Amino acid sequence: MSERVLSSELKRHVGKRVLTKGWLHKIRDIGKIVFLVVRDRRGFFQVVIEDEKEKKKVLDLHPGSVLYIEGDVVETGREQPEVEIKNPEITVVVPIKEAPPIKYYLPELDLNLDTELDYRPLVIRNPKKALIFKVQAAILKYLREAFEKREFVEFRPATLMASPSESGADVFEVNFFDKDTVYLAQSPQFYKQIMLGAFERVYCVTPVFRAEKHDTARHLLEITQIDGEMAFINDYFEAIDTAEEILKEALLKAIDRFGDELKKAGYSILEGIDKKWPRLKVKEILKIIEKETGKPADREELDLDPEDERIIGEYVKREYKTPFVWAINFKANKNPYTRDDPKNKDESLSYDLLFNGLEVLSGTWRINDYDELVKSLSKISDDLSRYELYLQAFKWGMPPEAGFSYGLERLTKQFFGLKNIREATLFVTDLKRVGGERLHKIDTQEEHEK
Repeated sequence: MSERVLSSELKRHVGKRVLTKGWLHKIRDIGKIVFLVVRDRRGFFQVVIEDEKEKKKVLDLHPGSVLYIEGDVVETGREQPEVEIKNPEITVVVPIKEAPPIKYYLPELDLNLDTELDYRPLVIRNPKKALIFKVQAAILKYLREAFEKREFVEFRPATLMASPSESGADVFEVNFFDKDTVYLAQSPQFYKQIMLGAFERVYCVTPVFRAEKHDTARHLLEITQIDGEMAFINDYFEAIDTAEEILKEALLKAIDRFGDELKKAGYSILEGIDKKWPRLKVKEILKIIEKETGKPADREELDLDPEDERIIGEYVKREYKTPFVWAINFKANKNPYTRDDPKNKDESLSYDLLFNGLEVLSGTWRINDYDELVKSLSKISDDLSRYELYLQAFKWGMPPEAGFSYGLERLTKQFFGLKNIREATLFVTDLKRVGGERLHKIDTQEEHEK
Protein backbone atom coordinates (compact mmCIF):
# COMPACT_ATOMS: atom_id res chain seq x y z
CA MET A 1 0.00 0.00 0.00
CA SER A 2 3.00 2.29 -0.41
CA GLU A 3 1.77 3.94 -3.62
CA ARG A 4 0.11 7.26 -2.93
CA VAL A 5 -3.41 7.99 -4.21
CA LEU A 6 -4.25 11.64 -5.03
CA SER A 7 -7.53 13.37 -4.21
CA SER A 8 -8.78 13.29 -7.81
CA GLU A 9 -8.20 9.52 -8.00
CA LEU A 10 -10.13 8.51 -4.88
CA LYS A 11 -13.40 7.79 -6.72
CA ARG A 12 -11.64 5.00 -8.62
CA HIS A 13 -10.68 3.34 -5.33
CA VAL A 14 -14.08 3.05 -3.60
CA GLY A 15 -14.08 0.01 -1.34
CA LYS A 16 -10.29 -0.09 -1.11
CA ARG A 17 -7.83 0.97 1.56
CA VAL A 18 -5.40 3.57 0.25
CA LEU A 19 -2.51 5.81 1.26
CA THR A 20 -3.06 9.56 0.90
CA LYS A 21 -0.74 12.46 1.71
CA GLY A 22 -1.31 16.19 2.06
CA TRP A 23 -1.60 19.31 4.20
CA LEU A 24 -4.27 19.77 6.81
CA HIS A 25 -6.49 22.53 5.44
CA LYS A 26 -9.37 22.57 7.93
CA ILE A 27 -10.41 20.63 11.03
CA ARG A 28 -13.89 20.38 12.51
CA ASP A 29 -14.60 18.68 15.82
CA ILE A 30 -18.30 17.87 16.50
CA GLY A 31 -17.67 15.61 19.47
CA LYS A 32 -18.06 12.00 18.44
CA ILE A 33 -16.61 12.68 15.00
CA VAL A 34 -13.71 14.82 13.77
CA PHE A 35 -13.66 15.89 10.12
CA LEU A 36 -10.42 16.82 8.34
CA VAL A 37 -10.14 18.56 4.99
CA VAL A 38 -6.76 17.68 3.48
CA ARG A 39 -5.18 19.41 0.49
CA ASP A 40 -2.89 17.88 -2.13
CA ARG A 41 -1.77 19.04 -5.55
CA ARG A 42 -5.01 17.92 -7.22
CA GLY A 43 -7.47 19.37 -4.73
CA PHE A 44 -9.08 18.36 -1.43
CA PHE A 45 -10.44 15.27 0.28
CA GLN A 46 -12.30 14.66 3.52
CA VAL A 47 -11.25 12.34 6.32
CA VAL A 48 -13.73 11.13 8.95
CA ILE A 49 -12.24 10.18 12.34
CA GLU A 50 -14.24 8.32 14.99
CA ASP A 51 -11.47 6.41 16.77
CA GLU A 52 -10.35 8.20 19.97
CA LYS A 53 -6.70 7.30 19.45
CA GLU A 54 -6.67 8.87 15.97
CA LYS A 55 -8.56 11.93 17.20
CA LYS A 56 -5.88 12.65 19.78
CA LYS A 57 -3.27 12.79 17.01
CA VAL A 58 -4.94 15.72 15.26
CA LEU A 59 -7.03 17.74 17.73
CA ASP A 60 -4.17 20.09 18.65
CA LEU A 61 -2.99 20.53 15.05
CA HIS A 62 -3.41 23.63 12.90
CA PRO A 63 -3.64 24.13 9.12
CA GLY A 64 -0.40 23.36 7.32
CA SER A 65 0.34 20.17 9.27
CA VAL A 66 1.65 17.48 6.92
CA LEU A 67 -0.28 14.22 7.18
CA TYR A 68 0.05 10.71 5.74
CA ILE A 69 -3.28 8.88 5.99
CA GLU A 70 -4.17 5.26 5.34
CA GLY A 71 -7.90 4.69 5.18
CA ASP A 72 -10.92 3.18 3.47
CA VAL A 73 -12.47 5.03 0.53
CA VAL A 74 -16.26 5.12 0.85
CA GLU A 75 -19.06 6.83 -1.08
CA THR A 76 -20.95 9.54 0.80
CA GLY A 77 -24.17 9.57 -1.23
CA ARG A 78 -23.81 13.36 -1.53
CA GLU A 79 -22.71 15.65 -4.34
CA GLN A 80 -19.82 17.11 -2.36
CA PRO A 81 -17.75 15.32 -1.38
CA GLU A 82 -18.68 12.22 -3.38
CA VAL A 83 -16.19 10.08 -1.45
CA GLU A 84 -14.32 10.34 1.84
CA ILE A 85 -11.72 8.47 3.89
CA LYS A 86 -12.95 6.47 6.88
CA ASN A 87 -11.21 4.32 9.51
CA PRO A 88 -7.98 6.29 9.07
CA GLU A 89 -4.57 5.56 10.48
CA ILE A 90 -2.84 8.93 10.59
CA THR A 91 0.87 9.70 10.64
CA VAL A 92 1.63 13.31 11.56
CA VAL A 93 4.81 14.00 9.57
CA VAL A 94 5.05 17.74 10.30
CA PRO A 95 2.89 18.97 13.18
CA ILE A 96 1.89 22.65 13.21
CA LYS A 97 0.94 23.68 16.74
CA GLU A 98 0.46 27.41 16.10
CA ALA A 99 -2.46 29.03 14.28
CA PRO A 100 -1.39 30.69 10.99
CA PRO A 101 -1.39 34.52 10.99
CA ILE A 102 -4.05 34.59 8.24
CA LYS A 103 -7.04 32.30 7.71
CA TYR A 104 -6.01 31.15 4.25
CA TYR A 105 -8.24 28.08 4.56
CA LEU A 106 -11.41 30.20 4.26
CA PRO A 107 -13.11 30.39 0.81
CA GLU A 108 -12.61 34.18 0.64
CA LEU A 109 -9.67 36.15 2.04
CA ASP A 110 -10.51 39.59 3.39
CA LEU A 111 -7.01 41.09 3.38
CA ASN A 112 -5.58 44.42 2.31
CA LEU A 113 -2.98 44.19 -0.43
CA ASP A 114 0.05 44.79 1.80
CA THR A 115 -1.01 41.99 4.13
CA GLU A 116 -1.59 39.68 1.19
CA LEU A 117 1.92 40.36 -0.12
CA ASP A 118 3.50 40.04 3.34
CA TYR A 119 1.98 36.56 3.68
CA ARG A 120 2.27 35.46 0.05
CA PRO A 121 3.57 31.93 0.96
CA LEU A 122 0.34 31.34 2.91
CA VAL A 123 -2.02 33.28 0.63
CA ILE A 124 -1.24 31.04 -2.34
CA ARG A 125 -2.54 28.07 -0.34
CA ASN A 126 -6.00 29.59 -0.62
CA PRO A 127 -7.78 27.83 -3.54
CA LYS A 128 -9.16 31.02 -5.08
CA LYS A 129 -5.79 32.78 -4.95
CA ALA A 130 -3.94 29.67 -6.13
CA LEU A 131 -6.20 29.51 -9.19
CA ILE A 132 -4.81 32.85 -10.41
CA PHE A 133 -1.33 31.42 -10.70
CA LYS A 134 -2.50 28.04 -11.95
CA VAL A 135 -4.25 29.76 -14.85
CA GLN A 136 -1.29 32.09 -15.35
CA ALA A 137 0.99 29.07 -15.78
CA ALA A 138 -1.46 27.57 -18.29
CA ILE A 139 -1.66 30.82 -20.30
CA LEU A 140 2.13 30.83 -20.51
CA LYS A 141 2.11 27.19 -21.61
CA TYR A 142 -0.50 27.86 -24.30
CA LEU A 143 1.36 30.94 -25.54
CA ARG A 144 4.45 28.75 -25.96
CA GLU A 145 2.45 26.12 -27.82
CA ALA A 146 1.00 28.77 -30.16
CA PHE A 147 4.47 30.17 -30.90
CA GLU A 148 5.88 26.70 -31.56
CA LYS A 149 2.99 25.83 -33.89
CA ARG A 150 3.99 28.82 -36.02
CA GLU A 151 7.68 27.77 -36.15
CA PHE A 152 8.98 30.30 -33.64
CA VAL A 153 12.14 29.05 -31.92
CA GLU A 154 12.53 29.74 -28.20
CA PHE A 155 15.83 31.18 -26.93
CA ARG A 156 17.25 32.57 -23.69
CA PRO A 157 18.26 36.26 -23.69
CA ALA A 158 20.81 37.80 -21.36
CA THR A 159 19.66 39.69 -18.26
CA LEU A 160 22.83 41.78 -17.80
CA MET A 161 23.53 44.11 -20.72
CA ALA A 162 26.45 46.34 -21.69
CA SER A 163 24.05 49.02 -23.00
CA PRO A 164 20.42 49.88 -22.25
CA SER A 165 18.08 48.14 -24.67
CA GLU A 166 15.50 50.92 -24.81
CA SER A 167 15.41 54.66 -24.68
CA GLY A 168 12.89 56.57 -22.63
CA ALA A 169 12.87 54.16 -19.69
CA ASP A 170 14.99 54.35 -16.58
CA VAL A 171 17.41 51.48 -16.09
CA PHE A 172 18.93 49.68 -13.14
CA GLU A 173 22.69 50.12 -13.15
CA VAL A 174 24.86 47.30 -11.82
CA ASN A 175 28.44 47.75 -10.60
CA PHE A 176 30.43 45.20 -12.60
CA PHE A 177 33.45 44.37 -10.41
CA ASP A 178 34.28 48.10 -10.11
CA LYS A 179 35.40 48.06 -13.74
CA ASP A 180 32.35 49.23 -15.61
CA THR A 181 28.63 49.91 -15.35
CA VAL A 182 26.26 47.38 -16.86
CA TYR A 183 22.47 47.28 -16.86
CA LEU A 184 19.61 44.97 -15.99
CA ALA A 185 17.73 44.30 -19.21
CA GLN A 186 14.69 46.48 -19.83
CA SER A 187 13.83 44.25 -22.76
CA PRO A 188 15.26 41.32 -24.76
CA GLN A 189 14.91 43.53 -27.84
CA PHE A 190 18.49 43.38 -29.10
CA TYR A 191 18.80 39.65 -28.59
CA LYS A 192 15.61 38.64 -30.32
CA GLN A 193 16.56 40.73 -33.35
CA ILE A 194 20.01 39.12 -33.43
CA MET A 195 18.42 35.66 -33.29
CA LEU A 196 16.33 36.33 -36.39
CA GLY A 197 19.50 35.96 -38.49
CA ALA A 198 19.59 32.29 -37.53
CA PHE A 199 15.96 31.24 -37.09
CA GLU A 200 13.76 33.86 -38.83
CA ARG A 201 11.09 33.51 -36.13
CA VAL A 202 11.94 33.55 -32.41
CA TYR A 203 10.37 34.04 -29.01
CA CYS A 204 11.48 34.16 -25.39
CA VAL A 205 10.06 34.30 -21.87
CA THR A 206 12.18 36.48 -19.61
CA PRO A 207 12.16 38.85 -16.64
CA VAL A 208 12.75 42.52 -17.47
CA PHE A 209 13.46 45.45 -15.16
CA ARG A 210 12.30 49.07 -15.25
CA ALA A 211 13.71 51.56 -12.73
CA GLU A 212 10.63 53.76 -12.94
CA LYS A 213 9.35 55.24 -9.68
CA HIS A 214 5.69 54.54 -10.39
CA ASP A 215 3.66 53.34 -7.42
CA THR A 216 0.46 52.49 -9.30
CA ALA A 217 -1.88 49.53 -9.70
CA ARG A 218 -0.41 48.81 -13.15
CA HIS A 219 3.36 49.17 -12.64
CA LEU A 220 6.11 46.94 -11.25
CA LEU A 221 9.90 47.19 -11.36
CA GLU A 222 10.25 43.56 -12.49
CA ILE A 223 7.85 41.83 -14.85
CA THR A 224 7.74 38.75 -17.04
CA GLN A 225 7.66 39.39 -20.78
CA ILE A 226 6.79 36.98 -23.57
CA ASP A 227 8.45 38.38 -26.68
CA GLY A 228 8.06 37.38 -30.32
CA GLU A 229 10.00 38.55 -33.37
CA MET A 230 9.44 37.60 -37.03
CA ALA A 231 11.31 38.32 -40.27
CA PHE A 232 10.39 38.51 -43.96
CA ILE A 233 7.23 40.48 -43.32
CA ASN A 234 5.45 42.60 -45.91
CA ASP A 235 3.98 45.01 -43.37
CA TYR A 236 3.48 45.29 -39.64
CA PHE A 237 -0.06 43.94 -39.88
CA GLU A 238 1.47 40.49 -40.32
CA ALA A 239 2.97 40.80 -36.84
CA ILE A 240 -0.30 42.17 -35.44
CA ASP A 241 -2.24 39.27 -37.01
CA THR A 242 0.20 36.75 -35.55
CA ALA A 243 0.18 38.29 -32.07
CA GLU A 244 -3.63 38.33 -32.08
CA GLU A 245 -3.92 34.70 -33.20
CA ILE A 246 -1.41 33.52 -30.58
CA LEU A 247 -3.11 35.31 -27.70
CA LYS A 248 -6.60 34.27 -28.78
CA GLU A 249 -5.55 30.63 -28.85
CA ALA A 250 -3.94 30.82 -25.43
CA LEU A 251 -6.83 32.57 -23.69
CA LEU A 252 -9.53 30.39 -25.26
CA LYS A 253 -7.65 27.23 -24.24
CA ALA A 254 -7.31 28.54 -20.69
CA ILE A 255 -11.04 29.26 -20.49
CA ASP A 256 -11.89 25.86 -21.96
CA ARG A 257 -9.69 24.11 -19.40
CA PHE A 258 -10.50 26.18 -16.31
CA GLY A 259 -13.99 27.52 -17.05
CA ASP A 260 -15.75 25.42 -14.41
CA GLU A 261 -13.13 26.20 -11.76
CA LEU A 262 -13.29 29.91 -12.55
CA LYS A 263 -17.09 29.99 -12.17
CA LYS A 264 -16.96 27.96 -8.96
CA ALA A 265 -14.40 30.39 -7.51
CA GLY A 266 -16.58 33.38 -8.42
CA TYR A 267 -14.53 34.78 -11.30
CA SER A 268 -16.25 36.13 -14.42
CA ILE A 269 -15.61 34.37 -17.73
CA LEU A 270 -14.32 36.66 -20.48
CA GLU A 271 -16.56 37.14 -23.50
CA GLY A 272 -15.79 38.48 -26.97
CA ILE A 273 -12.29 37.01 -27.25
CA ASP A 274 -13.13 35.17 -30.46
CA LYS A 275 -14.38 38.30 -32.22
CA LYS A 276 -12.19 40.36 -34.55
CA TRP A 277 -10.26 42.87 -32.45
CA PRO A 278 -10.65 46.40 -33.89
CA ARG A 279 -7.58 48.32 -35.04
CA LEU A 280 -7.66 52.05 -34.52
CA LYS A 281 -5.01 54.67 -35.13
CA VAL A 282 -4.07 56.67 -32.06
CA LYS A 283 -5.37 59.77 -33.85
CA GLU A 284 -8.76 58.05 -34.28
CA ILE A 285 -8.80 56.96 -30.64
CA LEU A 286 -8.12 60.51 -29.44
CA LYS A 287 -11.02 61.79 -31.55
CA ILE A 288 -13.33 59.12 -30.11
CA ILE A 289 -12.25 60.10 -26.60
CA GLU A 290 -12.89 63.77 -27.38
CA LYS A 291 -16.39 62.87 -28.59
CA GLU A 292 -17.05 60.65 -25.56
CA THR A 293 -15.66 62.94 -22.86
CA GLY A 294 -14.74 66.34 -24.28
CA LYS A 295 -11.05 65.73 -23.57
CA PRO A 296 -9.16 67.48 -26.43
CA ALA A 297 -7.81 65.25 -29.20
CA ASP A 298 -5.08 67.75 -30.06
CA ARG A 299 -2.12 66.63 -27.91
CA GLU A 300 1.59 67.42 -27.83
CA GLU A 301 2.35 63.76 -28.57
CA LEU A 302 0.46 60.93 -30.26
CA ASP A 303 0.16 58.82 -27.16
CA LEU A 304 -2.43 57.45 -24.73
CA ASP A 305 -2.46 57.97 -21.00
CA PRO A 306 -4.06 55.46 -18.57
CA GLU A 307 -7.37 57.33 -18.58
CA ASP A 308 -7.42 57.28 -22.41
CA GLU A 309 -6.86 53.52 -22.35
CA ARG A 310 -9.72 53.01 -19.91
CA ILE A 311 -12.15 55.16 -21.95
CA ILE A 312 -11.37 53.51 -25.29
CA GLY A 313 -11.59 50.11 -23.59
CA GLU A 314 -15.14 50.86 -22.44
CA TYR A 315 -16.02 52.24 -25.87
CA VAL A 316 -14.77 49.13 -27.70
CA LYS A 317 -16.55 46.79 -25.30
CA ARG A 318 -19.78 48.67 -25.96
CA GLU A 319 -19.42 49.14 -29.72
CA TYR A 320 -17.47 46.04 -30.78
CA LYS A 321 -18.46 43.58 -28.01
CA THR A 322 -14.86 42.63 -27.28
CA PRO A 323 -12.43 43.51 -24.47
CA PHE A 324 -9.56 43.96 -26.96
CA VAL A 325 -8.51 46.83 -29.22
CA TRP A 326 -5.33 47.54 -31.18
CA ALA A 327 -3.98 51.08 -30.92
CA ILE A 328 -1.65 51.71 -33.87
CA ASN A 329 0.68 54.44 -35.10
CA PHE A 330 1.91 56.18 -32.00
CA LYS A 331 4.24 59.19 -32.06
CA ALA A 332 7.26 59.32 -34.40
CA ASN A 333 10.78 58.69 -33.05
CA LYS A 334 9.31 56.19 -30.61
CA ASN A 335 12.69 54.46 -30.07
CA PRO A 336 15.92 53.96 -32.04
CA TYR A 337 14.92 50.66 -33.67
CA THR A 338 11.38 51.56 -34.84
CA ARG A 339 10.42 52.75 -38.29
CA ASP A 340 8.54 56.01 -38.67
CA ASP A 341 5.58 56.02 -41.03
CA PRO A 342 6.81 57.36 -44.39
CA LYS A 343 3.29 58.59 -45.21
CA ASN A 344 2.68 60.35 -41.89
CA LYS A 345 5.82 61.98 -40.50
CA ASP A 346 4.41 62.45 -37.01
CA GLU A 347 3.61 58.72 -36.65
CA SER A 348 5.63 55.55 -36.15
CA LEU A 349 4.77 52.04 -37.34
CA SER A 350 3.95 50.93 -33.83
CA TYR A 351 1.10 49.17 -32.04
CA ASP A 352 -0.22 48.42 -28.57
CA LEU A 353 -2.89 45.92 -27.60
CA LEU A 354 -5.33 47.09 -24.93
CA PHE A 355 -7.20 44.48 -22.87
CA ASN A 356 -10.16 45.86 -20.90
CA GLY A 357 -8.58 49.30 -20.97
CA LEU A 358 -4.99 48.37 -20.13
CA GLU A 359 -1.98 47.97 -22.44
CA VAL A 360 -0.85 44.32 -22.34
CA LEU A 361 1.28 44.22 -25.50
CA SER A 362 3.47 46.59 -27.42
CA GLY A 363 5.32 46.16 -30.69
CA THR A 364 6.74 47.89 -33.76
CA TRP A 365 7.98 47.43 -37.29
CA ARG A 366 11.76 47.57 -36.85
CA ILE A 367 14.46 49.37 -38.78
CA ASN A 368 16.33 46.64 -40.66
CA ASP A 369 18.69 48.76 -42.77
CA TYR A 370 22.16 48.89 -41.19
CA ASP A 371 23.02 52.51 -42.10
CA GLU A 372 19.63 53.80 -41.03
CA LEU A 373 19.89 51.94 -37.70
CA VAL A 374 23.40 53.33 -37.03
CA LYS A 375 22.09 56.84 -37.69
CA SER A 376 19.15 56.26 -35.35
CA LEU A 377 21.31 54.85 -32.55
CA SER A 378 23.71 57.79 -32.90
CA LYS A 379 20.91 60.07 -31.70
CA ILE A 380 20.89 58.40 -28.28
CA SER A 381 24.56 57.44 -27.84
CA ASP A 382 27.96 58.87 -28.72
CA ASP A 383 29.60 55.46 -28.22
CA LEU A 384 28.27 52.88 -30.69
CA SER A 385 30.99 50.38 -29.72
CA ARG A 386 28.63 49.13 -26.99
CA TYR A 387 26.14 48.17 -29.71
CA GLU A 388 28.71 46.29 -31.78
CA LEU A 389 27.22 42.84 -31.17
CA TYR A 390 23.72 44.05 -31.98
CA LEU A 391 24.77 45.85 -35.16
CA GLN A 392 26.56 42.79 -36.58
CA ALA A 393 23.16 41.21 -37.22
CA PHE A 394 22.19 44.14 -39.45
CA LYS A 395 25.52 44.75 -41.15
CA TRP A 396 25.45 41.21 -42.50
CA GLY A 397 21.88 41.03 -43.66
CA MET A 398 18.57 41.59 -41.83
CA PRO A 399 15.26 41.19 -43.70
CA PRO A 400 12.20 43.35 -43.00
CA GLU A 401 10.96 42.38 -39.54
CA ALA A 402 8.67 43.25 -36.64
CA GLY A 403 8.03 42.08 -33.13
CA PHE A 404 5.85 42.34 -30.07
CA SER A 405 5.88 41.70 -26.35
CA TYR A 406 3.14 40.51 -23.98
CA GLY A 407 3.26 41.33 -20.26
CA LEU A 408 2.32 38.18 -18.35
CA GLU A 409 1.25 39.88 -15.13
CA ARG A 410 -0.91 42.45 -16.92
CA LEU A 411 -2.54 39.72 -19.01
CA THR A 412 -3.33 37.83 -15.81
CA LYS A 413 -4.64 40.93 -14.04
CA GLN A 414 -7.07 41.70 -16.86
CA PHE A 415 -8.07 38.06 -17.38
CA PHE A 416 -9.21 37.84 -13.75
CA GLY A 417 -10.44 41.42 -13.43
CA LEU A 418 -8.06 42.14 -10.54
CA LYS A 419 -7.66 45.65 -9.17
CA ASN A 420 -3.87 45.63 -8.82
CA ILE A 421 -1.10 43.98 -10.86
CA ARG A 422 0.51 42.83 -7.60
CA GLU A 423 -2.38 40.40 -7.14
CA ALA A 424 -1.22 38.71 -10.34
CA THR A 425 2.46 38.64 -9.33
CA LEU A 426 3.90 35.95 -7.10
CA PHE A 427 6.98 37.74 -5.77
CA VAL A 428 6.60 41.47 -6.21
CA THR A 429 9.44 43.88 -6.91
CA ASP A 430 8.26 47.45 -6.55
CA LEU A 431 9.21 50.52 -4.52
CA LYS A 432 8.52 48.66 -1.24
CA ARG A 433 9.60 45.10 -2.04
CA VAL A 434 12.28 43.14 -3.85
CA GLY A 435 11.52 39.56 -4.86
CA GLY A 436 8.54 39.60 -2.52
CA GLU A 437 10.53 40.64 0.57
CA ARG A 438 9.53 43.92 2.19
CA LEU A 439 12.35 46.46 2.32
CA HIS A 440 12.36 47.39 6.00
CA LYS A 441 14.77 50.31 5.54
CA ILE A 442 12.22 51.97 3.28
CA ASP A 443 9.42 51.26 5.78
CA THR A 444 11.49 52.73 8.61
CA GLN A 445 12.24 55.84 6.56
CA GLU A 446 8.58 56.27 5.67
CA GLU A 447 7.56 55.95 9.31
CA HIS A 448 10.22 58.50 10.29
CA GLU A 449 8.95 60.96 7.67
CA LYS A 450 5.40 60.57 8.99
